[in-house]
Amino acid sequence: MAKQFSTNQCLESERGMTLIGMLLLIIVIAFIALIAMKVVPMYVQYYSIKSTIESIRKEPQLAQMSAQDIHNGIQKRFDIGYVSNLTARDLKIRNESGGRVLDLVYQDERALFYGLSVVLKVNESIPLNP
Repeated sequence: MAKQFSTNQCLESERGMTLIGMLLLIIVIAFIALIAMKVVPMYVQYYSIKSTIESIRKEPQLAQMSAQDIHNGIQKRFDIGYVSNLTARDLKIRNESGGRVLDLVYQDERALFYGLSVVLKVNESIPLNP
């Protein structure tokens, strides 16, 4: 006598992802990868700028340096670090009662697709005292 399977037993034994489910998963992963490919370089460049400023802050002769010397030192480091959307002249150095302060103000915008863009706005005041 042959064993008969009910329809519930057949449905329970078949599990897995359908073709449409797999396509949707691939689309979601591709969309996340597209955004990551645009956003990650923005943050890498931001942290490169921040590390350049930190390296200038650690200079032993910073107190004796003029604003022009500080700008030149920052620009040399920007050139080495491939910082392309900001120049040292864009950074403002001002004197305050506690010492010098560097104003880091810039905006980085990258197009994603069809007029949709990602924008990184930075507005920081960084004390140059070590």
